[in-house]
Amino acid sequence: ANENQNAADDDGTSSVYGVVANNSTVSIYIAVGISVQVMMSAQEEDANETQELHIRNSVEDPHPPPKDVVDHQQEQKIHNNKASIFCSGWIHIIYISIFSVIGVTSRAFIGRLFGGDCDPHHAVKDWLYPLSHRICVTTNGQTEQYGGALFIDLPDNMLGSFIIGFFTGHSSEWPAIPFLKHDHPLQGEQGLHLGIRTALCGSLTTFSSWNSQMVLMMDGTANPYLGTQVVSALFGYVIGLQVSIVSFRAGRTLSAWFQNRTNPHLFDSNLTRTASELRACNNHCYWLSPVALVLSIFVLIALYIWGDVYWGISYYRELWIACLMSPFGTIARWKLSTLNGKWSKYPWFPLGTWLANFTGSILSAALTAIAYLNIVNGEGGTSTTVLAAMSLGFAGSLSTVSTYVKETVELSDKNPFHDRKAFVYSHFTMLSCCFVGLLVYSPLVRYAA
Repeated sequence: ANENQNAADDDGTSSVYGVVANNSTVSIYIAVGISVQVMMSAQEEDANETQELHIRNSVEDPHPPPKDVVDHQQEQKIHNNKASIFCSGWIHIIYISIFSVIGVTSRAFIGRLFGGDCDPHHAVKDWLYPLSHRICVTTNGQTEQYGGALFIDLPDNMLGSFIIGFFTGHSSEWPAIPFLKHDHPLQGEQGLHLGIRTALCGSLTTFSSWNSQMVLMMDGTANPYLGTQVVSALFGYVIGLQVSIVSFRAGRTLSAWFQNRTNPHLFDSNLTRTASELRACNNHCYWLSPVALVLSIFVLIALYIWGDVYWGISYYRELWIACLMSPFGTIARWKLSTLNGKWSKYPWFPLGTWLANFTGSILSAALTAIAYLNIVNGEGGTSTTVLAAMSLGFAGSLSTVSTYVKETVELSDKNPFHDRKAFVYSHFTMLSCCFVGLLVYSPLVRYAA
């Protein structure tokens, strides 16, 4: 009985193993069949794609073009790219020239408004005089009025630093114009952005005139009433730098406020941009803005010439000559800015901006000294007006406070707990320009006469 039971058990186990074996065999066959089918399908797809590629090539390009035709097409593409770059370069120069004139004009009239007309010997009695001679906040350091630390170009430097802070913002990835949507056509106008930041702000602010007034006050020769004003001049450097930095930061804060309302996706990660491309603009939009601005500048300069010829006010002669010279100073500074970061030993140092301010300070100090000698020797008139126009237009636009302050703040932001680089750059610029200004100005006014 036990043997029969064991035999039955063996038969049952064998039958179970047989079923499993048979099922496994079937599964293997099925898997192999599927694999073979997939491989055959892949081969058929490759063959079909190869055949379609041959057909497409034969249909699209049955006869490849000759080599000279291909070379001509490549040359035409290169020519078109060069023409586009050339056209873009001229657009940049046009914008720079336009906004340079606007910046110089604004600097001249704002300087008069806040103290320039308070000196009866230098006042310009025109349409602005009834208002400007009553607002005596700043002084040029050459009068009996104390307070030369609030130098004549302080309001201009404040306004220009505020504007560049507003259009720079906290990040280079933000839209360039804060109060417009990210897809507005003007967000892609690189020439307009360059004109506002480099030309308008750089020409509205001036490092050379600021430095020349501090040098003039330290020397004291041009002011027989008060003599040497070293303490006031040192305070003038400190106040000028700190007030400009505060103005720049205020501009950035207002920019963030506008960006938060016009482009909220910059501040909220849950929001996405509705469009990744700028809205289309017709070709005439590309030229309309610079052409309209050029016409406006021509009208402005014509009005200055009319004031010079018809009213006989030499101040307007100085203005229209300065407007013609200012684009050259701004373009020179723009080209020098390419040297920023090129100093291999100190790549963080903005070498181009420092060279622009250093050179502008030398020119301004020399022109101021020569103009003073002309007045002392009784040789004023047209020559003195041209010298003042060169200082106002070329030297003033060659130097800049707005970019100088922007770079100082950015260096400080990169090292918030140890901003040694910002301190070195800002104070080295002031000390070097002050030293070279004294070196040029004092020998001329003290010994050349």
